[in-house]
Amino acid sequence: MSTITNQKRSTATSAPAKAPATQWVAEQSGLWVARRDGEFVGMVEARWGSGFASTTRLAKPLGTFDTVEEAQHALEVSLDG
Repeated sequence: MSTITNQKRSTATSAPAKAPATQWVAEQSGLWVARRDGEFVGMVEARWGSGFASTTRLAKPLGTFDTVEEAQHALEVSLDG
């Protein structure tokens, strides 16, 4: 007599790793620096009269935005995407 067992493989997937939080520091008037896990990841600079420029840690321009919050969001999206 033989015993047959039905072994199911686990198909559960783990949740994707959550990106580390971005810390924003106003280093000086019109300049916000972003860090994740203590590492520089980009910045937002006020372009007086024309908006806020967002750039990556490698100085890649992400655009100029109407508000500092929009510019910060653009950088965060570029890091997560």
